[in-house]
Amino acid sequence: MQLETIDRLDTGALVSAAQDGDAHAWERLVEEFTPMLKARIRRFRLGHEDAQDVLQTTWLLAWLNLKSVTDGQRMAGWLATIAFRECLKLTKRTKEICTPDLDIMGSTDDVDKELARAWLAGTLDELVEELPDAQRVLFRALTETSEPHYVDVARRLGRPVGSIGPTRARCFAKLRGLLQAREITRDFLD
Repeated sequence: MQLETIDRLDTGALVSAAQDGDAHAWERLVEEFTPMLKARIRRFRLGHEDAQDVLQTTWLLAWLNLKSVTDGQRMAGWLATIAFRECLKLTKRTKEICTPDLDIMGSTDDVDKELARAWLAGTLDELVEELPDAQRVLFRALTETSEPHYVDVARRLGRPVGSIGPTRARCFAKLRGLLQAREITRDFLD
């Protein structure tokens, strides 16, 4: 099916095309549903970095599990559920890290968030260094701003726009493998 023949409002066709490996269809899904996800995540009143982490994790999990979607017309609800669960996990995790002795440093929520950020940032930095050069450069370009656009990233890196999505997908797959190699699974993070 030619993507150009797919109506923008036909989410089911976009999901089907993305499941078949069409990077442009995936990019369109991300573009279409990111505003809705941001609005849902904002309801949890997370800090900016935490909200961005939840958004990126939601899209990563969606990409990893896209083949499990049987009704593409329900994509919005499926994504909203993933984001909701990730927000709950984050709020649960950040509340459990704190110890009473840390209260002298400020509010427990602030300390919890800083500890979680420091640990995750250190781990992520190590994993990113293990990526192949092209993936590492793209990962950094995509994470430099809060809302990177593939066109801007492609222009800055001198790459075709169509190469950004597939390279990003390979990057996330490699990061997932590196996490698994370190035995950092979703269960570990729960």
